[in-house]
Amino acid sequence: MQKVRNTRQRQVIMSILKEADRPLSINEIYNLIIDKLPRIAKSTIYRNIDLLLEQNLIEKYYFNDNEVFYRFKEDKNNHTHFLICDDCKEVYNLKHCPMREIEDSIKAEGFIVKDHQIQITGICKKCAGNHQDI
Repeated sequence: MQKVRNTRQRQVIMSILKEADRPLSINEIYNLIIDKLPRIAKSTIYRNIDLLLEQNLIEKYYFNDNEVFYRFKEDKNNHTHFLICDDCKEVYNLKHCPMREIEDSIKAEGFIVKDHQIQITGICKKCAGNHQDI
């Protein structure tokens, strides 16, 4: 892989993703970055996001009917799964990957697993009180 310059735009995007407590969409990133870099174009954000994905510094997720969201990857060898509340739309991190053992069995069969994602939707504890029928 070629050496990639660490531009001001990329630094600000990484800073925004590091500070976020949940994955962000391109529009959310744009709305947060525009104060710091008022002349930035969305195409610049997309290009930088692609480079950060190639460098394995961020993760890509699909929420809300396949809308794409991005999150800073704290550990390059780890990833995160999510629980999403249907009511308040809050996104919660699943603390452990339930796929580890399954992936190990799949790898034992000679299959190379490249990626997986788990998203579970339901009603969070805060919203559950509003649902007497559950």
